[in-house]
Amino acid sequence: MLLYRHVLRSLPGTVADHAEAVGWSPRHTEETLTQLERLGLVRQAADGTVRVDDPRATVGRLLDSEEVELDSRRRRLLELRETLAAFEYDYRRGLQLSGPRTPPWERVAPSEAGAAVDLLLRTSDGPLLQVIRYIEYGPGHDEEVQRQRRRWIAEGRGARTVFSQHVLESPRWAAFAEARAVGGEQQRFLPMDSIPRSFGVFGRSGVVLPTGGVDEDYLLVREPVLIDAFTVLFEELWRRAEPALGQDASEGEIRLLELLALGFKDEAIARQLGLSLRTVRRRIAALMEEHAADTRYQLGLAVGRLGLLDRGRR
Repeated sequence: MLLYRHVLRSLPGTVADHAEAVGWSPRHTEETLTQLERLGLVRQAADGTVRVDDPRATVGRLLDSEEVELDSRRRRLLELRETLAAFEYDYRRGLQLSGPRTPPWERVAPSEAGAAVDLLLRTSDGPLLQVIRYIEYGPGHDEEVQRQRRRWIAEGRGARTVFSQHVLESPRWAAFAEARAVGGEQQRFLPMDSIPRSFGVFGRSGVVLPTGGVDEDYLLVREPVLIDAFTVLFEELWRRAEPALGQDASEGEIRLLELLALGFKDEAIARQLGLSLRTVRRRIAALMEEHAADTRYQLGLAVGRLGLLDRGRR
């Protein structure tokens, strides 16, 4: 755009005049002017001088043309996306006619695990269920996998993860887990020895689990019976796990819990905190929901396990 702006603010001149003014070679100036002329931004008059029209007209026409092309591309992409369902039906029909093309399970090298998970995220339905013992490695760190996870959650398909509690002990990995939570992932935590192994359930499409350490292969399971078994296992671990929201409980929440532990009635708690009775009861109900407690007694047990009141006293 350097040459174009120079021509705009200069008197009509020849290619040589403009080349000398901007310090370019005549050949480079000629090539650039040819490109600008092709875009309709400049024109060469019969006397050899380079002339321009009001950029509101020339650049405006160029932008209008680009917007039309962009709208056309958007329509083509939308049409293609709408045909995905038909493509999927044809693919499934082909599988039925030719028999299964994929094995019920297969080993996947670490270098290919990210691509395998990305494919599952793109092609599966239903929730994403994960159990993670170690967060330091795995296909979840792949940039494309993270992008597809965010798209999955944005589409409302749901993502729940049970982490081992050692994640909370490291500022680095606690921040990693928190970023996933902010993105819409539901999270709960269990002690390391309560988690048998890491695995991920991708709706009804498959289960991915490591066979060993950081450099070991992964196992991709497509057998429906095994997918059901891992789904049941996840739900049991999820039921036993604790939410991590308590780790970031506000001072107001901790004070409310302390008053509950001391046996204060709702009315007395409202007076102590300077809140309405309705607000106090709403906050207690929210805490019970966060900690998966059906009764206030169960809420007390959950708070005790997380050590919130001890943290508040400290």
